[in-house]
Amino acid sequence: MSLVAVQMQAVAQDYRAARSEEVLLTELTGASADLRLDAGHREIRIPFTIAPNADPSGIELLMNAIPDSARSGGRIEAFVNRSRAVVLQPRAESFEARFALYSDDLRAGENTLVLRIVEPGEDGWTVSAQASRLRISAAPPLGYSALSEVEAALNADFAAPRRVHVDARAAGDDELAVAALIAQGLALRMGEAPILVSDSDVAELVVTAFVRGSGAPAIDLTGPSEVRLSAASPAALIASARLFAARSMQAHTVRFDMAAALNAPRLEVPPAPGSADRDALAGLANLGAPFGLDQGGRAAVVIAASDEDQRNAALSVIARAGLASGSAWLYAWFGDDVDAAPERYDLMVLGPQASLDPRLLAAAPGEVRAAANAAANRTPQRRRYYGSTAYAADPSERDARITGVAALFATPEGRQVALFTAPDGADFARAAKRLARSEMWTELDGRAALWDASNVTHFGPSAAPRFSAEWISGQLRAHDEWLALGAFSLAVLLLLGSINVNRTSRRAS
Repeated sequence: MSLVAVQMQAVAQDYRAARSEEVLLTELTGASADLRLDAGHREIRIPFTIAPNADPSGIELLMNAIPDSARSGGRIEAFVNRSRAVVLQPRAESFEARFALYSDDLRAGENTLVLRIVEPGEDGWTVSAQASRLRISAAPPLGYSALSEVEAALNADFAAPRRVHVDARAAGDDELAVAALIAQGLALRMGEAPILVSDSDVAELVVTAFVRGSGAPAIDLTGPSEVRLSAASPAALIASARLFAARSMQAHTVRFDMAAALNAPRLEVPPAPGSADRDALAGLANLGAPFGLDQGGRAAVVIAASDEDQRNAALSVIARAGLASGSAWLYAWFGDDVDAAPERYDLMVLGPQASLDPRLLAAAPGEVRAAANAAANRTPQRRRYYGSTAYAADPSERDARITGVAALFATPEGRQVALFTAPDGADFARAAKRLARSEMWTELDGRAALWDASNVTHFGPSAAPRFSAEWISGQLRAHDEWLALGAFSLAVLLLLGSINVNRTSRRAS
């Protein structure tokens, strides 16, 4: 029996609390089109997956349907796999119904939801896939016995390991590059940006980097929920990270190395349908342009984060951008110093505004500065108290607002620059995570955009022209110290002037 099997057997009796997850039918069908039930379309089959080794216990369906006319009729049956059907016989009126399905045949792995119409009327029904949801209750897996199971779990619709801890410290100078490639590899498997957590104790999957002293780069399953990337030296760990981000590990057990990768499928997703302006944020959000070109061969990514939570949030944004590209940025440059980035590469910079090089915003077009000023106006400023410490503490990160700014613009040299930042007083980590894991990502457009907890606001060339009230407000907030010094100096000059006037008047009298 393998080490992994022994470890899984040792914890098999542990209690696993069931959790419920709800997914729109559009996410399961992969299309936004509504579903038809009529004489010509008597059955709808919707496949979905539950992570390997999960223990499903319940299933509910929220169905939203609209009749085609007053002649719509028939019975609608809903069931999973080969289990008993729940039968609805609605009147020819729009309805929304939530009901439990029989879960006898519900299992880990592949399942199929079946909607069927029996004895249809003259007209049929339209099931709104955007308003209908499937809800599964399942105890999550305690672990996995093969790398292929880890990959299948990451790609599952329900009970997937959402929270992942990444530890790439062993990579030394390449830590950020290894962590970014791991994040993009996770996103390509999951179909969404992962939730990266700093504490391994709350993670459902742990991915680590390890220097073992000899041997070729490889990926190993070293625990029930632990994947380890290893190589002979810290510099060689980048090869293991590229292996993880470039090739699928399906059909592999506890080791995946360079030899196995020769015949392994590429890890990529089809591009999103439609087109987008590659010179605007829509091109980055939908196509990963221009950073995904040549698998990141002309991209430099700078993470200017002050703590691990901010870094993980930035990695989530990079993961979402890699997912939009359809493949990982295997050959991009990653670092934390913008001055060290290759000069001719397109540049993506992520981090709170206080950590960014001020020259970036100074060189940006007016609408980018307008978006940054508008974001600053939305957030409380951190005040400086020099005479008393009673109120000197900054607001906690939990209380900071979710406000962020995204921008994409070209420099005079033709270099594309992308910014993802948050103003002083806002929580960059929460804002970046919100953007990376929500539909707001696909709403990005224009040269600059401001987002908060629920909305995205686009900024065009005339959004806030120079010398507008918004621009002036931003300048006052950005240079409050100099203004205070100027006001103090003016007060001193007036005081000295008044003293001189008094002396002159006394002499005259």
